[in-house]
Amino acid sequence: MLKMRILMFFVLLILGLTACVGGGEKLAAGIGDNNKVEVAKPVSPVVNQDSISMAETIHTFYKWYGESGKHLITKIIFVNKSAKHPTLDLKILGNYLGEFSKSGAICMEFIQNETIFYRACALAWREENSDGLLTGFEADRYYCEQDGDVSEFLTAGITYQITEDRATVQLLLDPNGPNGGPRNFEMKKENGKWLLSKNGCESAFVH
Repeated sequence: MLKMRILMFFVLLILGLTACVGGGEKLAAGIGDNNKVEVAKPVSPVVNQDSISMAETIHTFYKWYGESGKHLITKIIFVNKSAKHPTLDLKILGNYLGEFSKSGAICMEFIQNETIFYRACALAWREENSDGLLTGFEADRYYCEQDGDVSEFLTAGITYQITEDRATVQLLLDPNGPNGGPRNFEMKKENGKWLLSKNGCESAFVH
């Protein structure tokens, strides 16, 4: 009898283990067949649309300016040099600055600020000779220098500070590169798009 009981115990033990293993396999199969487990996809970082718009506008402006520079230089006839001291022809200046609207990257304030700049230059011209180097023309007005690597203006990143629909933006040119470091701009948001309102050779960046 004792041997029989021991034998029955081992038989029941083996059957129990088999049932557990079988149940586990069935459960695993059930998860795979009926309850699909999807691996969570990594969440993409939030893209800041303002920074994208600002950078695109600046890059667009310099792409246009680089392609149109030779054309524009023939229109810098708003400086009248017929007398000893040069004077400013505002009508021709207006036509010249109107060309910049074709870039799709500026607002009307940009033209207004450029007009203010040249008016200030004209005051200095009263003490300058027409055949000399004039105030405002010491370097390229938009690259802020005579020579450099213009391609960097098409790709450099930015930092910025927004106050409502206004922003101060810094184009992060390499301080050790041929362009000598960052350029600062002022921008305005119009109809959901950031546009240049002040030239980078003029405005101060607010940290």
